[in-house]
Amino acid sequence: MKKKHEVMKYLSLITQIGFMMAIPIIGCILLGSFLDRLLNTRIVFLVIFTILGTLSAFRNLFVIGLKKVKKPDKKEGPK
Repeated sequence: MKKKHEVMKYLSLITQIGFMMAIPIIGCILLGSFLDRLLNTRIVFLVIFTILGTLSAFRNLFVIGLKKVKKPDKKEGPK
């Protein structure tokens, strides 16, 4: 039972990382594309917002990693 709990915990972490990486990138691509069509620019806003979305996604990944490093599982004893 404990092993199944560990698998589910890691599966939820992987899913969370996937969403935290995909949502900012896709959202910024859609926003950049919308602004390009609205303002009749070529791909200026698309490139800018794609870069911002990618940087935001990696920042989210960094924050999740810091939370896991700072807060280890309480079940594990001192090493």
